[in-house]
Amino acid sequence: CCKNGAGISFSKSKKRPLVLFFIGMAGSGKTTLVYRMSLDLSYLKKDHYIINIDPASSNVPYSPNIDIRDTIDYIKIMKEYNLGPNGAIITSLNLFATRFDQVKNIVASNCNLIEYILIDTPGQIEVFTWSASGSIICETFSSNYPVTLLYIVDIARAIYPLTFVSNILYSCSVLYKSRLPLMMILNKVDITSADFLREWLNDSDTFDKALEKEDFFAGSFARSLASTLEHFYQKFFFMIVSSLTGIGIFQMLNVLKKTYLEFLISYQSELEKNMINHIVNLNYIFIENANEWSLKNSFFLNNSNELKS
Repeated sequence: CCKNGAGISFSKSKKRPLVLFFIGMAGSGKTTLVYRMSLDLSYLKKDHYIINIDPASSNVPYSPNIDIRDTIDYIKIMKEYNLGPNGAIITSLNLFATRFDQVKNIVASNCNLIEYILIDTPGQIEVFTWSASGSIICETFSSNYPVTLLYIVDIARAIYPLTFVSNILYSCSVLYKSRLPLMMILNKVDITSADFLREWLNDSDTFDKALEKEDFFAGSFARSLASTLEHFYQKFFFMIVSSLTGIGIFQMLNVLKKTYLEFLISYQSELEKNMINHIVNLNYIFIENANEWSLKNSFFLNNSNELKS
């Protein structure tokens, strides 16, 4: 891959590319999964873009087409503004978001020629999902292309019921914050078997028994959360993969075709309604301000005429 797509041979495609945001806790395997998907997409001869928006990543195994590190120096920002690591990442993303029209133009110039856009997000999940710049980047893509969020969970860390409930809860918050299709990716099946997770997801009684072993107050709290979220995660797409060995990647690509259609059928119409409502509200505010200005102007004109007389 070359910067800005130069030198890439594309096959013509009438469909808009599917944008995939790789989101998850630090160490869940986001960057490795981006690399693995890129390899498999190349094997399938599906042209794609890779965008890295993690300014703090020192090395990545893939060659990004667009890289925040090309224009933003994370270490320099941290020293110049006397910021900590998370503060410097947020500031870097904010600066990058101010130039995001350039990224949008680069992608738009090739959008008819690529099928996927893979976006690698910062390791600190809250920095992206709850920041203004993260919202701007998500909304910019979702207003132009089908988008799916891939919430990546490290299976090795999810063997504890409380940790698994925490991930479900966080993925729920990401879904309702973004209002975009979300797929939960259970990663690192090459390290730990995912059989216990299949049982938890398919049989709520089995999960309740696992939570009963947590005999302090957090256990009862997690049980109440699990029962509340049961209907929520039953509507999720769950995929079990290994970003290292490639297990489950091709199955995941097949399921992503369904999320593509889901976005076009359900989410796009909702986004368009929200955009129309936003424009209507802006017009209303503009009219109100114009009327207020007109009243003030006529008041000053009348007063000035009275003073002259």
